[in-house]
Amino acid sequence: MTVTEQPQQNANHPTDPAQPTPADQPVPMAGLVEARLEEAALTEPVKVLLKEALGDGEPQGTPPIGRIYLESVAVARFRGIGPRALLKLSPRPGVNLVVGRNGSGKSSVAEGIETAFTGVNMRWQGQHAMRSSNWRNLHDTDGRPEIEVKLAIEGEAGRSTLTRTWEGDDFDDSQAELKRPGHGRAPLDQVTWKQALRDFRPFLSYVDLDRMISGKPSEMYDSIATILGLGQLSAADGRLRQEAKALEDAEKVAKAELPGLMEALYELEDDDRAVQALVAVDTTGTPDFETIEALVTGLPADTDDGLLAALRAEADVQGPEMAQVRTTVDRLRRALADVEDLRGTIAEGALQRAELLERAVAHNDRHPDAASCPVCGTDGMLDAAWAADAIAQIAALRQEAEAAADARSELRSAARAVQDLVHTPPRIPAALADPWCAWSACRTISDPDELARRAHEAAATLADACAAVKENAVRELEKRDERWRGLVTRLAGWAERARAVEANKPRLRDIRKASTWIKSLAAELREQRMEGFADQSQRIWERLRQESNIDLKAVSLKGSEKATVRKLVMDVSVDGQEASALSVMSQGEQHSLALSLFLPRAATADSPFGFIVIDDPVQSMDPTKVHGLAQVLNEIGRHRQLVVFTHDPRLQKAFTDQELPVTVFQVTRGEKSRVKVDCVDDPVAQAIGDARAIAATRGLPPETYSHVLPGLCRIALENAFLEAAWIRHHRTGRSEQDLQAAIDSAERFQEVAAFALFGDVKRGNDVKEEVRRRYGSPACSLIQQCQKGAHPDGTSFPNPHRFVTDVENLAQKIRKPEVTA
Repeated sequence: MTVTEQPQQNANHPTDPAQPTPADQPVPMAGLVEARLEEAALTEPVKVLLKEALGDGEPQGTPPIGRIYLESVAVARFRGIGPRALLKLSPRPGVNLVVGRNGSGKSSVAEGIETAFTGVNMRWQGQHAMRSSNWRNLHDTDGRPEIEVKLAIEGEAGRSTLTRTWEGDDFDDSQAELKRPGHGRAPLDQVTWKQALRDFRPFLSYVDLDRMISGKPSEMYDSIATILGLGQLSAADGRLRQEAKALEDAEKVAKAELPGLMEALYELEDDDRAVQALVAVDTTGTPDFETIEALVTGLPADTDDGLLAALRAEADVQGPEMAQVRTTVDRLRRALADVEDLRGTIAEGALQRAELLERAVAHNDRHPDAASCPVCGTDGMLDAAWAADAIAQIAALRQEAEAAADARSELRSAARAVQDLVHTPPRIPAALADPWCAWSACRTISDPDELARRAHEAAATLADACAAVKENAVRELEKRDERWRGLVTRLAGWAERARAVEANKPRLRDIRKASTWIKSLAAELREQRMEGFADQSQRIWERLRQESNIDLKAVSLKGSEKATVRKLVMDVSVDGQEASALSVMSQGEQHSLALSLFLPRAATADSPFGFIVIDDPVQSMDPTKVHGLAQVLNEIGRHRQLVVFTHDPRLQKAFTDQELPVTVFQVTRGEKSRVKVDCVDDPVAQAIGDARAIAATRGLPPETYSHVLPGLCRIALENAFLEAAWIRHHRTGRSEQDLQAAIDSAERFQEVAAFALFGDVKRGNDVKEEVRRRYGSPACSLIQQCQKGAHPDGTSFPNPHRFVTDVENLAQKIRKPEVTA
């Protein structure tokens, strides 16, 4: 059956069991999660956390990559391949069989593709080192091993190249880079498909098949859980749980440290700082970090009124400065001496007389009518003449008494200076209360002689007392500070951790809410997607089981990705009797079941890989199951590029017998590991080959030449146009679902050609002119003759061999569409 005949068959069976329709395919997980997060009833901080955990805004090594197909694989000096061997593929959906005898080098090519992408070979996992020691080719040792895979990436016109090389002898010591047109080169571990390789692994070997059904329960669970596309949610939950654990661990550390810290503070209960620290750390709710910070930086707290405060006051006390006191008291004593020296002298008498006359003149001014003297009572003495004479005498006497006045003024100034030395601090230590009281009393002494005597005595006593108190206080503080210094470092460290814990409590609450949301969504989506994948597995099993009397009833996952106990549950029934799958299935049935579990990943919209590489899938299968496998691969090949390696000729025969389209490559091995891969058949070549066989056969009915031969050539051209249509569409980056829908809707040759040439099936009327422009007028005649073969009159041509050759050449041109087409 040809590719062009396939849509009609599918139209007759719209509920094909092996492949869901595009509308049934799962919505890409990233878009689904984004939509669910947008509508979630969560606070904005929680949503921000979720976006961060899900990878929103994370730097990427290279720009996002569209769906990837294989164009060619070149392997050199790797495993069983010596000189460079090349497998050239058509980078589009379809089934490719790579056949050859055991030891021909097929598996080396298959493993080369896997190794190029992953850097590992799952076939060797868990095996003895001797199994993988000869990974280098034994014959070609002149150069380094190299694997080069050319890729067609959706939305890109050019071809990308993935290259893996080795410098040393260790298989793990390899480097890989991806070169993309317009993006340069980048190490493979920076490419965005790194996670997808784990979640949607597109490689399946015979060993992988066996592991899928015979591994540990957790491994079997994981092998299926990855295809559900929940890796993004699982990774996000892991990031959230990791951060939550870090915050919780920090909280536990601070909490565990607190009892020991409080016990150490209790031991310093005679230190006010320790008491304040105890109150601060043991505060209900949030610790008093401001008080703790003040204590750590050495700042006294406002409530610091205990013993430590008293010691600080004693250590800070400042008594009288004795040098200043002596100087000031000495000045007072000199002023006293000067006044005493003038006592009884002419200057002193003049001063007294001047003061007496001043009082008399003042009396006379107040009582101008009084004629008698108020002192002696003599009348007629205090007249104007007397007043004038008295004023003159006062001036003369004042001049004589100036020295006495200066001495008295200095005495008063010196007395004030002594009193000004006395000050009272805000806090007087108890031990200094009495001497400070005696010193303070000096401010109230009016007698200069007594002031001079008592000031010096009180100052000397107070200074000595202050020095003694200060020395004792400093010594006690140093003793206490030594103990506090060791503890305050511990307090500071705890406070820093505890403050961080308090600051992170809102984030921890948000993380827990985010994690709960992700777990809930993952559980819901796991159940929904598992149901869909289980249905696909059951449909595929129905194709593969053939004559088996085992029905696959249900496939489910028990547990979660992070659970210690998790397993894959496969319920079957044997002739209506329920049983566990692995206990009743044969080896061939188990491998068929493994394929039923693996192949659905090809339908997931989340995978960036448009290809699947399968090595040796038919071992242990009976012929009927091989035919079923061909049908399954054919259906999946409508949406994915399948590269199947096999030494068993039954699979190729199953495609041929059922007339299923397939491209076949033959692998042959020569001396010294010289491996060659040749394309021996593809849908275009198959149709051309059949047409050429008719042209070379004489004596066939005329209708064979006029109808069948041009019909086969038409099929060849139609397949060429389909291939060109796919490549053209893929380069634009448009939806592959749209492509398949358009192909399915193209009922006539002109529509298929229009889609290949213009991307629009409705432009069939423009095909002829475009074909003439691209391929010349003879090409239009060839197509017209091929189409006439479907008409009742058919067509005729003088040279059938030349006609087939011309069609073949045109088909090859069509298969290589212009980049701008």
